[in-house]
Amino acid sequence: MNQRGEITLFSCFLLLSLMALVLACGLELRKSFKLLEQRSHLFLCVKETKGEFNEFMIFMGRTNWGIKNINRASLIMMFIPGLQGAAMDAQKLKKYLVYAQNVRLISYLKTLKDLKGKNCPLDPRMFITPFKTKRDSEEALVLREEKWTYYFLRRPYVLSLTTSSQGFESVNPKLKFLMEEKGAMLSSHLLSRF
Repeated sequence: MNQRGEITLFSCFLLLSLMALVLACGLELRKSFKLLEQRSHLFLCVKETKGEFNEFMIFMGRTNWGIKNINRASLIMMFIPGLQGAAMDAQKLKKYLVYAQNVRLISYLKTLKDLKGKNCPLDPRMFITPFKTKRDSEEALVLREEKWTYYFLRRPYVLSLTTSSQGFESVNPKLKFLMEEKGAMLSSHLLSRF
């Protein structure tokens, strides 16, 4: 009978050990799943933010191009007999474009606020916008810089989004984006740099 008790005890110990191992693996998988969920949420937030930012900058670039070219065209029309009235209408159109930029800026900031409400880790500098508060002599918006970087942090992950605005003011503006992941963890046992 003693051997039978030892076998039963050994079986119970083995069963408990296997259950503890399965539980530890389950906890590790749960941590990994949570990290993957956070990383996916971060990537989706950056994708949505980048799309909104791209649309905003394209709109602002096109309207800036329109404002500057309306000024040039109206100056030429002032010296051509019979087109002085059209030059005055061009100035009204320019005022409309300036107004449209102001409305789009408010809409952009509201969208960023909505993204922040969806728990997206936005860089606070995005709310400053890439434009100076004062307009130039032609009433076009002026960029603060040609190139800037925004950081999106959701521990333990950091994504940086670098934007270059060369060719910003044209009929078909093209922005260049470079997204880079930093400090990514492959396992929950690694420590993050951030």
